[in-house]
Amino acid sequence: MIKRATLVWMALSIFSGIGLFNLKYSVSEMEDRLIALQKENHSQMEAIHVLKAEWSFLNKPVRINDLGQRELMLAPVTASQAVEIKNIPFRPEFAPISELKSSVPPAADHDPSPIITSKREK
Repeated sequence: MIKRATLVWMALSIFSGIGLFNLKYSVSEMEDRLIALQKENHSQMEAIHVLKAEWSFLNKPVRINDLGQRELMLAPVTASQAVEIKNIPFRPEFAPISELKSSVPPAADHDPSPIITSKREK
C-alpha cells in the first residue's frame, strides 16, 4: 500500500504544478498588456511631437504678423497716432450713487420671486 506521506507529496506536487501553470499564463497576459501599453505610450509620444511641431509653426512671429495685417488690418503705429498723456480727455463727472438711488422710483407691484414651472404643473 502507498503510505500517507507519499500521497501528501503527490498532492503537493500536483497542486504546485497547477499553480505554476496558472502563474505562467497570468505572467504572459501581463507581458502582453505591458507590450500594448508601451505601443500606446509610443503612439501618444509621437502625437505629442506632431502637436509641438504644429504649435511651433503656428506661433512663428512672421506668420502671426502676416495674419494680423491680412485678417485684422493691423498696421504699425505711426508717430502721428501717438498722443501725450496730458492731451487725453478725462471722463465726465457722474452723479453720486446716492443721487441716482433717490431718482429711481420703486417698483409698484413687482414680485421678486422667479417664475418656475415644472413639467408636473403643465
